[in-house]
Amino acid sequence: MKLLKQYWIVLAIFILIIVLVLIRTFSTGNFRYDAVKWAEPSATGSNIIYEAQLDSMSGNKLLIDLGAEPVSDSRFSDITVKMEPGSILDKQNIKLIRKNRGPVILYSDNTSEAAKIWMILSEMGVKGLYILSDDGGNK
Repeated sequence: MKLLKQYWIVLAIFILIIVLVLIRTFSTGNFRYDAVKWAEPSATGSNIIYEAQLDSMSGNKLLIDLGAEPVSDSRFSDITVKMEPGSILDKQNIKLIRKNRGPVILYSDNTSEAAKIWMILSEMGVKGLYILSDDGGNK
């Protein structure tokens, strides 16, 4: 009994670790990486929007221009922020994106670059994230 009183903290931590290992072993849904869930809008195409849809979106829109060419419609200049793709994870840029109360729209003349940034931000848990397509929905 004296031994238990001396090492009660060590035993409590050991028992906690054993319980967590057992939970992890017998429960397949806990501690699981949700890459499939985060990538689902990309697979279904629900993360793609067109310039005509921007006006109908509710909330405080934030358009992030990642490309060399500006967005073709000047009526979006008041909601557009220019960011370099390599600096998207800078502290001030992430803070700006997370602080926005509404949709965050990524635009680049290179769609694959916008898709890469979309995937990174969506895996970080950013909600309401879209990629602006410039083909007007005529696929």
